[in-house]
Amino acid sequence: MKKKSIQDMRAFNRWYTDVIGLLNRHLLDSNYNLSEARLLYELHKAGTLQASQVMGLMHIDKSYLSRMLKRLEKERLVSRKQSREDGRAAMLSLTEKGQREFAHLNVASDEQICSLVKHLNEEQRETLVGHMGEIRRMMGGVMEEPVGRAAVTIRTKLEPGDLGYIAYLHGRIYDNENQYGLSFESYVLEGLGEFGARYDPAKDRVWVCEHGREKVGFLVGVNRGDSLQLRYFILLPEYRGMGLGKRLMDAFMEFVRERGYRKAYLWTTNEQHAAISLYSRYGFRLTEEKESMAFDKPLVERKYEWNG
Repeated sequence: MKKKSIQDMRAFNRWYTDVIGLLNRHLLDSNYNLSEARLLYELHKAGTLQASQVMGLMHIDKSYLSRMLKRLEKERLVSRKQSREDGRAAMLSLTEKGQREFAHLNVASDEQICSLVKHLNEEQRETLVGHMGEIRRMMGGVMEEPVGRAAVTIRTKLEPGDLGYIAYLHGRIYDNENQYGLSFESYVLEGLGEFGARYDPAKDRVWVCEHGREKVGFLVGVNRGDSLQLRYFILLPEYRGMGLGKRLMDAFMEFVRERGYRKAYLWTTNEQHAAISLYSRYGFRLTEEKESMAFDKPLVERKYEWNG
């Protein structure tokens, strides 16, 4: 890793910890340090936790947890009881006083965030939140709440920035997952340029999956005379496995029938097993194969067709 990148990351960490007051002895002008406040949060969220679960959630050892609990129990914020199922396990929960103290901390934390971003407009705030989520995903973090199907909306109006973001996602994801090179991204950009120049909403269609203001997936239907070509089908990895792919394919096939297309087709590669399985369930059949080095590695390009 480049030395400059390491220095930049460390500089960001120093700046952010200072901004939100993590170096202060007490958090949010309260009587509690960061670790104690985090413990109150975890107990409020879960209701009851074993001591071993707290250590796993907070990545702390037994002795450190013991010291925290000694103080918080003395302040009558945390209650410790023996587990009925396992006499060796200590069950931790917040007392009524602990719940009140957590509520004060929670309000103070919300107010701190509002103060930090008050100079930003709503769009800038949503952008900031999206970048924070991207950092968490790239660093292997798990979002606290699972994303439900209803939380993701699908937009069909092509907007400025969509085509560029499709190219960006293809370049990034296919490089990470399949090691496709710059030739692949150039291929995507060329096709998107053609699509954007001749886009006709009466015959072409885009489906843009959005979670809040973040674009998390795409599918494009390109008019080819009596056929509709399926292109640029992509989802962020963390949004797979929740039925979005099926929603997009349902929408694509509905558009095919609605606009009277007699045929539909797509090109993919032999490596896209999950996508091929999905296409097959919608009646697409393999009609052509050819060996290729177009994406900087040996592949078999495959054409799948649907005939209504």
